Amino acid sequence: MKIHIICERDAGLFSLIQQVIANIPWAIGEGRIPIVYFQNKTCYWTPNGYRGKDTVWEYYFEPVVPGYPASIIPQNIREIVSLNPPSPFEVGYFADEHTFISNHFGDHPTLNGKTLSIPYLWDDPDSNLREEAKDIIRRFVSPRDYLQQKVNQFFQQHMNGRYVIGVHARGTDAVSKEEIRPHRQGSLVLSKYVAQIEQLLRMHLSARIFVATDDQSSLEYLRNAFGERVYAYDSIRHESGEAAGKGPTGWIMPAYIASDRDRAVRNGEEAVIEYLLLSRCNYLVHNGSGLARTVLLNVPQLPHMNLHLRKQDGSPNVPVARPITK
Repeated sequence: MKIHIICERDAGLFSLIQQVIANIPWAIGEGRIPIVYFQNKTCYWTPNGYRGKDTVWEYYFEPVVPGYPASIIPQNIREIVSLNPPSPFEVGYFADEHTFISNHFGDHPTLNGKTLSIPYLWDDPDSNLREEAKDIIRRFVSPRDYLQQKVNQFFQQHMNGRYVIGVHARGTDAVSKEEIRPHRQGSLVLSKYVAQIEQLLRMHLSARIFVATDDQSSLEYLRNAFGERVYAYDSIRHESGEAAGKGPTGWIMPAYIASDRDRAVRNGEEAVIEYLLLSRCNYLVHNGSGLARTVLLNVPQLPHMNLHLRKQDGSPNVPVARPITK
């Protein structure tokens, strides 16, 4: 048996999920069984375990291949990973003749054609990539039953039978002065959200609005704008203090989860629930984020508007509503 162990990076949860989606075709193409082994170099891991599991992927998802959970990784291989963790800048290495180890996102030039090339800077995935990724998600990315039950309960109570505008507003570290990457800077402009939602409401007078955000003030802003139309899942959000913190290896992460692993792991559960609820909306309004783009991968037919796209000349895009389709 050949296995392909996908290790963690110090990154957001949905960047990690996209890493798995991108790596699965690579593993399968090489005749290896993909096993996700996310441990302490991501803030979502906790030494206390979560929901009966001890690795981050399995906190929230079933093993990628049934019957091959992380628990089957031999102890000697775990020790190799601990002593010689893979670099996110290199494709990986063989621990022995049967075991390949990697934590690469999948966009290395030598992996062209082997992995899915999922955009994470300015661009959204195109229609072909969305269709290809959806097939991988359908076959290999299965949220655990406890999550599905929570999603179904909220959907039945607040969304079923309604036209629902899904909103994802990425804030926290993305609006921090610590964030120096151009694709994050200025990415949260709530007045743009209001203008876009108002345009959609003129076409769908009785629509409800499901808001997913990591920032409490953003939720309150949209509630002030749209009142009782707005629904949100009860989640941990940034409320005060510094927006940006550091993850286990020093990469920028939202401060409200970066310093508390047990808080982070619970927030990870809530983020997956919000992702699944956004996937059941009729339209998505978003800025650049891994969560929103994973929704697009999960639901290829979902119409959407990215409020922070870049034009070919490098200037920010001015949003215009795309045609509404069901």
